[in-house]
Amino acid sequence: MPFYERVGKRLLDLLLLSGIVPVAVIFALPVALWNACEFRSLRQILFLQERVGLRGRTFWIYKFRTMREPTRGGSEPWTIESDVLRTTRFGRFLRNTHLDELPQLVNVLKGDMHLVGPRPEMVEVHRWACKNVAGFARRVSTPPGLTGLAQITQGYTVREADSYAAKLTIDLEYIRGTSLRQDLCVLLRTIPWVLQGRGWSWQSSSRRS
Repeated sequence: MPFYERVGKRLLDLLLLSGIVPVAVIFALPVALWNACEFRSLRQILFLQERVGLRGRTFWIYKFRTMREPTRGGSEPWTIESDVLRTTRFGRFLRNTHLDELPQLVNVLKGDMHLVGPRPEMVEVHRWACKNVAGFARRVSTPPGLTGLAQITQGYTVREADSYAAKLTIDLEYIRGTSLRQDLCVLLRTIPWVLQGRGWSWQSSSRRS
């Protein structure tokens, strides 16, 4: 394995985090306070979700909570529309600006992820994709990332076999070309992508199965 993949990526993460974390804290504190007031609980500030990481090992990813809990005792089936209704107005802002992803810097510090790499999928989505897209499991041959080449080129992926096959192609292209130059390019291209608000929207979500 090349030196950059063995050591360099981790060093790049730590070097950049030394400058990113202080700035991220400035943004994260008011978001945390708002969520504490919005959901009336310090325990509801963050949302943990199991994702698939390196070689298929799962880990818990951290995000700022953006949705209210389902109504207790409710018998209605889950739908995208129900998720949209549960998403708070502030939560939509967080998703559109990707500020809900800020707590994942902790995942990078812990070594669960790199700053750049294929985005980790939810367990159920990973299993679905492995069944419907040949070779999809190859993308977990490298640690996942906070941002990735597929995110800044393809954006959010509709849960359709063709869309996930295209995502796999981009991720494998990234894996084959892993280098300091490529990671820096992805990071630089992520900045305008985030500033343009190219995040989650109910319109794009409603097209997912």
